[in-house]
Amino acid sequence: MNGAPPPLPQQLHDGVLQTLAIARIRLDRALAQEGPLPRELGVDLRLLLDGEIADLRRLIEGVASPVPAQPNLPSALAAVAEELQSATGVRIRVEDRTAATGHRPGNDLIAYRIVREALHNTVKHSDARHAWVSVAAQGDRLVCTVHDDGHGFDPATTRPHFGLTAMYAQARQAGGHLTVRSRRTGTLVTVVLPRDPVPEGTVQQ
Repeated sequence: MNGAPPPLPQQLHDGVLQTLAIARIRLDRALAQEGPLPRELGVDLRLLLDGEIADLRRLIEGVASPVPAQPNLPSALAAVAEELQSATGVRIRVEDRTAATGHRPGNDLIAYRIVREALHNTVKHSDARHAWVSVAAQGDRLVCTVHDDGHGFDPATTRPHFGLTAMYAQARQAGGHLTVRSRRTGTLVTVVLPRDPVPEGTVQQ
């Protein structure tokens, strides 16, 4: 996957802040248990902080954050799901429905950023036990969904936070659209993008 890096505030939000939020979740889970904190948790968190310090230095030096190492979108999202599941205990399943038409680069990186943010929102805010991700190719469109079984919210009355606002903006700038449907029993996020980037300047803002 490739593509232009997002603006600096978004890089900070999608990188450092998300990682620190997951670290906080891990600490909360550990503190809820009786007895001293396990040594392996301290080692893991030290490694995590070392990585975030390195990322901040790259951002300060003007070096773009690296793109996922996995060769395609489903594999990259599976890696995110595994990491979040290990850190938070939320069971996350990724379904790849693109095989029939094959993988190809395009707006995959945009989709990756949006779905990753949706998953982080799930584990941080919804108290979900399960989440499901679907990645599908429908003709010249890429359709990704994130569904969880946590407590929902009212998108019409809830003040959008930075991450959700950025998700909408990224989808629109890529020539696609994002919808969020939330009820008391779960939230469904759907992003639809053209599989190939649209020519610059052709998207209505």
